[in-house]
Amino acid sequence: MVRLGNLDSPGALHHRTLRVARIMNTPAMVMLLVALATRQAPANPVFAELKPDQEWRKLGRSLWFDPAAKKLVMKAKVVLREGPLEHLVCSKGTKEHEAILATDAIPSQIHAGLLLTGLKPGRPVQFAPRFLPPRGDKVAITVRWRIDGKDHSSDAKDWVMEEVKKTPLAVDWVFAGSQLYRDETTKKMRYAADDGDLITVANFASAILDLPLASSASDAERNYAANPKTVPPVGTEVFVVFAPRTLAPTPKADSGTKTPP
Repeated sequence: MVRLGNLDSPGALHHRTLRVARIMNTPAMVMLLVALATRQAPANPVFAELKPDQEWRKLGRSLWFDPAAKKLVMKAKVVLREGPLEHLVCSKGTKEHEAILATDAIPSQIHAGLLLTGLKPGRPVQFAPRFLPPRGDKVAITVRWRIDGKDHSSDAKDWVMEEVKKTPLAVDWVFAGSQLYRDETTKKMRYAADDGDLITVANFASAILDLPLASSASDAERNYAANPKTVPPVGTEVFVVFAPRTLAPTPKADSGTKTPP
């Protein structure tokens, strides 16, 4: 015979239910439940929608030129804050699984905007017949954002860390300039960066900005990862500000700012 245990009678079960209900309604229990709920569901940060300065000249979608400072300003959004990287910035709807930021700015207009700052393109990476790293003018990239009413600013290099050493990226991006090629289907010239490779940390011949060293895109050999200690939450809207490195001192990470880029 299988013993099912001591089953409560309907009366005993009713009294136990009343005792539990009285305990649940005590002030101490209410406070505990509120504390648990607060701990398990923290308040979401308030992301600010960034507005361009009135003095900036609009170049295209999510893209402005600051004529006074001779800087290019691009709006983007944080889409990843932890994990291996191939890009700092990719085009929206392309490679968000391996990029910190995504933007809907048009790649060719980004290239044109960089020229307005005085930057000169070099050439993209070459893989054959022998490897040659990307080259071009060094570019200072500053990221600015606002959360909970507080302004923040950081050198973009602090958002990227070397995977092994866990240290911030130590070299500047260069204006490689991507490349033009003839589309065999349409027979028209295309700008290679239109595929989404805007600012990379792994070498791509299509990248507008790349690192001037050998950096593999192979999953087993990736050198860089997002730094979750410095990258703000996913969904944060940011301004990415570009200038020649010689004209732009490196800001301290997460320093407050009251002025537009």
